Amino acid sequence: MRPRGGWSREDLLLLAAESGHRPLDLSLGVPADPAPVADRGVVAARTAAYPPSRGTEELRAAAAGYLLRRYGVAVPADSVAACAGSKEFISTLPLFLRDAPAATHGGSHRDTVLIPSLGYPPYELGIRLAGLRPHRVPVDAEFRMRLDLLPPKVVARALFLWINSPANPTGVVEPLAPVVAWGRAHGVLVVSDEAYAEATWCDEPRTVLAHGLDGVLAVHSVSKRSNGPGLRLGFYAGDPRLVAHLVPRRREAGLMASQASQTTGARLFADDHHALAQRRRNARRVAVLVAELNANGLSCAAPEGGLFVWAVAPGGDGTAFAGAAAARAGIVLAPGAAYGPAGAGHVRIAAVHDRAVLAPRLALLDRLLLGEQAASH
Repeated sequence: MRPRGGWSREDLLLLAAESGHRPLDLSLGVPADPAPVADRGVVAARTAAYPPSRGTEELRAAAAGYLLRRYGVAVPADSVAACAGSKEFISTLPLFLRDAPAATHGGSHRDTVLIPSLGYPPYELGIRLAGLRPHRVPVDAEFRMRLDLLPPKVVARALFLWINSPANPTGVVEPLAPVVAWGRAHGVLVVSDEAYAEATWCDEPRTVLAHGLDGVLAVHSVSKRSNGPGLRLGFYAGDPRLVAHLVPRRREAGLMASQASQTTGARLFADDHHALAQRRRNARRVAVLVAELNANGLSCAAPEGGLFVWAVAPGGDGTAFAGAAAARAGIVLAPGAAYGPAGAGHVRIAAVHDRAVLAPRLALLDRLLLGEQAASH
């Protein structure tokens, strides 16, 4: 029997621990790899001083250099600022943008933030913490956003739009140029969560900043590119007016990455070799996961990007299937409903382990599925 509100990740981990099998956590996008080399042996030089909330000159220069090398986009260092990881930035951005000049456009106050129909839960959390209204953007059959289907009344109240490409959880890679054009045509800021940009499999990595900085922000982090989630470090970049608006407000709120994280992050953003090695490992694991899932009874397609497989749950109930997988096979999956109501029939499965770990465990999943099929006849 599942809890009334559905299984939480903590619930599923407990079920897996009681399953008689060693738990295999496929619910988070944290690859089973050692920390990047630049993350070892770093000591903060001046722990008695506050680190700059905007980010050290070294970090901002490294981030700007990364954007130029990887995406061919020249962004002035003054249009780049640090954050304590992309999750922190996502959760607090609505609070700091609700009094931005863009909040009043065309004589009307804008109190709505547009988010993907299926997306990272902190998008909605941050909007509600700021007292604003979330509105989920409709999607087509391939889970791509359909901005043209938004009601005009909603667009008129929209302050900004979150776009995530490659998307978590679906793996969809969105066409960014038309999204930016739509935002400018309607006076809606476009904020791009590019945490998984390096995990773009259908094409080269891309950024919304390639289409100009006006009315646009992008956020990056070391969590996925460098497998460094414990550093809690990222950066945001884009429209210089928006960056100038955000920096002092974030500083007053005490939002800043540690000096040690900024020092390490500067080294990581300046180094492409470790990131490309991580990209190759991630690509291999995504391909292995898709193959193993299909070989063990769970039909799925390869994602266009990201570290996850978005799979239809057998029986059409992702929450029930996640509970059964944990309780009977010790495998922890993420129920699709956590990413929006439209995800109730899916599960998200992270490609974070190699074949040697996955194959024997997913064979248990195959037996679980065969058992359910036999019980239904």
